[in-house]
Amino acid sequence: MDFIDKILRAHGAMVGRMLIGLLFVFSGIGIVLNGVDGFVAMIETRGLPMASLLAWVVVLIKIVAGGALMLGYKTKEATLALLVFTILATVLYHMNLDDINLFKNLAIVGGLLYVYIYGPGPGWKLKTS
Repeated sequence: MDFIDKILRAHGAMVGRMLIGLLFVFSGIGIVLNGVDGFVAMIETRGLPMASLLAWVVVLIKIVAGGALMLGYKTKEATLALLVFTILATVLYHMNLDDINLFKNLAIVGGLLYVYIYGPGPGWKLKTS
C-alpha cells in the first residue's frame, strides 16, 4: 500500500486534472465535429439570447480552459471558467433528479473545486517562465 500511496501522491492530482480537462476538450471538439447547429438549437430551447455566439463561446471555453487544465497552465483561471460553465449548464439543463447528468456534473464541480483550492498539484505542468 505504501508504494501505491507514494505513486498517487506524486502523480494522482496531475492525472486527475488531466482527465477532467480531457472531458471538456473532447466535448468541445465533439460539438464542432458534430456541427455547432445542433448545439445552437439546444441553447435556443432555453430562450437564451445570441445562441450562435453563445455556442461558440462555450466551445472556446471547453477547449481552451480544458486544455489549460490538462497542461497545468493558469490552472486557477481555467478551473474557475469551467466551474462557472458547469454550474450554469447544470442549472439550465440538468436539474432533474432522474437525470444522471445532474450527478455527473455535481461530481465534476467537486473535482474542479479541489483543483481550484489546491492547485495543479505535484507532477508535470507547463512551465510559464
